[in-house]
Amino acid sequence: MANPFIDAARTLLESLDAPIARELTNAARDNSLVAAGVELTIEEAIGLALVAKHIAATDGLSAAESTGMRALLSHYRVPLAAQEELLAIDLSDATDDNVRELVPAGSAKAMYLISGVAAIAARDGLSAEEVTQIEAIGAMIGLAKPMIDALCAHAEAEVVASIRNDRGMLDKLDRLRDALFRLADETDVAVAS
Repeated sequence: MANPFIDAARTLLESLDAPIARELTNAARDNSLVAAGVELTIEEAIGLALVAKHIAATDGLSAAESTGMRALLSHYRVPLAAQEELLAIDLSDATDDNVRELVPAGSAKAMYLISGVAAIAARDGLSAEEVTQIEAIGAMIGLAKPMIDALCAHAEAEVVASIRNDRGMLDKLDRLRDALFRLADETDVAVAS
């Protein structure tokens, strides 16, 4: 069965020149390792951005959320034309089950996905609908509710610190996110099966 997140990522990569596709692949690996010690493929990084769009659209995709998606895509060095292509993708047929296919259950990649989508959705404040959907998707990809709550709270605090341009607080929040990911390695953050 087709997965709109995976299909869109592959279509985009196939449309790019080989050197740009290689640069994106390297950027995804390097930037995800720096961010959380989780190595992502470019397909996974683009999929994350599309899942963020899917969740943010729950209550209508705001300008702040679109800006957040562009910042994420720029972070992975996705060219502007390709960003426009991605933002124009119709995800109306995407389901939460499609998200489940993107990451191994209970994995650091699952945490990275929830962290990333919460960070984008939080740019205009997490609505009750977005939180409900993030919780449902987080549970579906094997994360315990306390970890989902922590990742959402981290995302909201990061947005506030970013708006205030509080570099010191952003550094502390980076350390907090890293600690959450390390904690996940040491304890059982996954939903009991």
